[in-house]
Amino acid sequence: MDKIFIINDSGIQSELEEFLIVNKKHIRFSSDMDEISLSKNSLLQEIIKRYEEKHKVKIQSKDNIRFFQTNEIIRFKANNDKTITFLTNEKVVEINETIDNVEQQLEYQPFLRIHEGHIINVHFISKIFDKAENNIELNDGTLLPVTEIRKEFIIKFLNKYI
Repeated sequence: MDKIFIINDSGIQSELEEFLIVNKKHIRFSSDMDEISLSKNSLLQEIIKRYEEKHKVKIQSKDNIRFFQTNEIIRFKANNDKTITFLTNEKVVEINETIDNVEQQLEYQPFLRIHEGHIINVHFISKIFDKAENNIELNDGTLLPVTEIRKEFIIKFLNKYI
C-alpha cells in the first residue's frame, strides 16, 4: 500500500525535498507521482498541494455549495436553522443549513459532534477535561461543552486514530 506522509515542519522541508530528488530513481512513484516529479514546482510543495486538494469538505446548503480545506475548519456551531463555520483565518462563514444536515455531509471527515450544537475538527482539540468538567478546549482557546457519553466516544476515537 502506498503512503504519503505530510510533514509540516519548515525546518526539514528542504532536506526532505533534497532527499526526494537525490533518491528519485529508487522511489516507486504512481502515475500521479510521475507527473508531480516532472512539474516545475518543488516536489514537496506539489505533493502537499495535491494532498490538500483531495481533502476538501463540500457543504451544500439551500442556496449554494461551499468548498473548504479540511484543515481550515475549526468547528461548526448551530444557530437556529443555520450553521456558523469557524475557520483558522479567523473568518466566520454562515451556512443556510441546519447543523444536522451539515453533520451528514461530514461523513468520512475528521469531524465529531460533541454536543447538540457543536461539531469540531478533531485535529484542533488541545485538551479534554476530566470527569468533573464536561468541556473540550480547542487550539484557539475556545471551551465547548461535551456530553459525558460523547466525551467517552471522543477519547476512544482519538486513542484509536490519532
